[in-house]
Amino acid sequence: MKLLRLEFFKCRRRKILLVCAAVLAAELLWIVSTFLRQDAEDLVQGWMLLLYDLAMVDAIIMPISVATIASRNCELEHKGTTLKLLETMAAPGRLYGAKLAWGALVLAALLLVRWALFMGVGILWQFPEEVPWGRFGLFTLISWAVSMMVYALQQGLSLRFANQAVALVCGISGSFLGILSLLFPPALTRCIPWGYYGLLSLVGMNWDPDTRFTWFYWEWPVPTDLVLLCLWAALFLLVGRALFVRKEV
Repeated sequence: MKLLRLEFFKCRRRKILLVCAAVLAAELLWIVSTFLRQDAEDLVQGWMLLLYDLAMVDAIIMPISVATIASRNCELEHKGTTLKLLETMAAPGRLYGAKLAWGALVLAALLLVRWALFMGVGILWQFPEEVPWGRFGLFTLISWAVSMMVYALQQGLSLRFANQAVALVCGISGSFLGILSLLFPPALTRCIPWGYYGLLSLVGMNWDPDTRFTWFYWEWPVPTDLVLLCLWAALFLLVGRALFVRKEV
C-alpha cells in the first residue's frame, strides 16, 4: 500500500486527470455527433446503438489513451538514478506490481465516470428501450479488462525502454489495428490484442443489402474469447515483469 500511495503522490503533477478528461471528451463528442445525424427511427434501438458505437470508439481511442497513461506513469523512473534509488527501498517485482495496481485503479475510475456519463446521455436522449443497467455495467467491466491487458503491455514497454516513443508508437499502431480488426474475421481478430474491444462487444449488427435496413441485437462474449483475453494479459504481465526485474539500473 505504501508503494501504491507513492505512485499516486508521484503522479500528482503528471496531468493524468487531463488525459482522462481528454479521453472522455473525445468519446462524448464522437457519440453525440453520431446521434445528431440519426433520425427518430434510427434511435428506436438507441441503447444498442450506443453500446455498439462505444465498442468501436474504444478500439480507436483506448489503445493510444492507455499507452499515454502508462507512459506518463513510468517515464520519470528513467531520469537520473530514480530506478536505482527506488530499488534500494523495494524489490523490482513489488514496484512493478504497485504500478500495475495504480493503472488498474486509474482505468477503473475513468471507465466508471464514462459509465455514468453515457448512461446520462442515453437517459437524457430518452431512448424508447428499457435502460440496460446490467449490460452497460458488464460492458464497462469488459472494457476495463481489455484495457488492463493493453496496459500490461504498455507498462512493460514504458519500463523497458527509456525512449517513450517506443511505447507510444505501439499505442498508435494498436489504435489502427483495433479499428481495422473490426473488419477481420473473428479467428484473425483473436490474434490482435487491441481487437478485443470489438471482439467482446455485447451488441451485434445486421444489414440487409436489399432494403438497406440496419438492426442491432444483444449478444454475449464467447467464453473462449474471455479465456484468450486472460492468456494475453498473463503473457504481457509475466514477460513485462520478468524484463523489468532483470533490467540493469
